[in-house]
Parts: sequence; C-alpha cells; structure tokens
Amino acid sequence: MTMTLEVLSRALPFRPEWIFPSHLPRAAVPRSGQYCSHLITGQNVCDLMGALHWNVLTGANIPEPMSFEITVDGRLGFLIKRYSAVEFQDLIAYWESTHRFPVPSSLIRSDPYLVTFVVERKDRRSHAGARWKQILTLFLIAMREGWCDLDLLLDPYFLHFPKRTDEVAWYPGIEARSANIADPQLNRREPADLIEALAECDAADPWRTHYRLHHAGHPARRIARLAGKFFNMATLNPNAPPLAPQP
Repeated sequence: MTMTLEVLSRALPFRPEWIFPSHLPRAAVPRSGQYCSHLITGQNVCDLMGALHWNVLTGANIPEPMSFEITVDGRLGFLIKRYSAVEFQDLIAYWESTHRFPVPSSLIRSDPYLVTFVVERKDRRSHAGARWKQILTLFLIAMREGWCDLDLLLDPYFLHFPKRTDEVAWYPGIEARSANIADPQLNRREPADLIEALAECDAADPWRTHYRLHHAGHPARRIARLAGKFFNMATLNPNAPPLAPQP
C-alpha cells in the first residue's frame, strides 16, 4: 500500500488501545447520576480553563526523544522544529482531547459562557487537526527521503489525538462516585469542583496527560527497537536533497 496522507491519518495513533482506551463493543455512556454532573457549570468551567492545566504537557514535562537526536539537522530536524512549534500552538486542543466533558444542551442555552466555550473547543480541535496534517505531510517527505520511517511517530516526544473510536471522554468525579455506588458505606469524598475532579482523573489515568507526567509508563518505552533508531541520520543520509528556503 502506498503511504499517503489519507492512509497515515487513518492509521494514527496506530493500533487501538496503544495509548488511549478503546473497547468493542463500546462501553455504555455513564448516566448523569453516575458521575458528578452537577460540577459542570459555567463558573466551574471558567475556573478550570483559567488554571491553564494544559501546561503540564510542555516545558520540563516534554520527554527526551528515544529514537532521534533533538539537535538533528536536515529534513528530520526541520520536521521536529515545525512539530514542536505546532504542539505548543495547540496545547489546549491536545489537553482537551483527553479531558472533553459533556455539556448538556440545557446548560448551553442558559449560560453565555458555555455557548462560547463549546464553540471555541470545537474550533480548537478542528484547527489543530489541520495543522497536524501539515506535520504529517512533512513527515511523509522526510520518510521518502530516507530520514525516518513510521517508527518515528511512536516516539513519546510526539503527542497524538485520540481516534473517534477511543473512549477518552471525561466524566468529572466518576472515580469517587463509582466507588461510593459500589460500596455505599465507603463515603469517599467527592470532588468539590472541576479542578479537584481533574486531579482525580489524571491520577487514575496517566494517558490523559499523554504520559507527560509519567514518562516511564508510555507504551513506547517497551519497544526496544526505538532506542537510538534515527541517530546520526545527517551522516547516514548525505545525499538527501537540500531544504528549500523557508518563508
């Protein structure tokens, strides 16, 4: 099969359950009483977004690449630099992709903040998806020129968006509520707001922060062939076409 942008886009992030949960048949959507749906209010959402929690994905939490040198030059270096810029630009969308909570239509109709929030959340994901396809186009060029192969995108350095079939929706407070439903005598304290609920879900599911708070847990760490696979590529690829001038 010829590797095209369309084929590659459908394939990522590789097999089901590699990073994100996915089940067949899909798990039933929790009812409002099975999680703390009352926490989803305009003020709580505003407070959550104001806390800038997506910053856990950047800075010192970005892992050192396993398979390539961060200082690499040439086509691969250009790809990495462009990806890093796009990742930073779309941090909110990456964070929201694993922290997307339901907002009932009745709430949207009654709260102007939530109207704007839902529209902007959708737009962020759409724009981020378009930029990710631009990165994949650069990746295909680098691969055809011999700088890398598909294994590059397995590296923990790269963030991926969940597929539509992945079960990544966030139901705030479901951890405590489920425990209390299972054992009514437990009386586990439930979160008081979305920020507390976020701390619970991130602790329970390291994939929600794309393993950037748990580097050792990333599934790519178990793939031995990735270690150093694309080191010294500038030396090994001396006849690669020169990069065109960039605007």
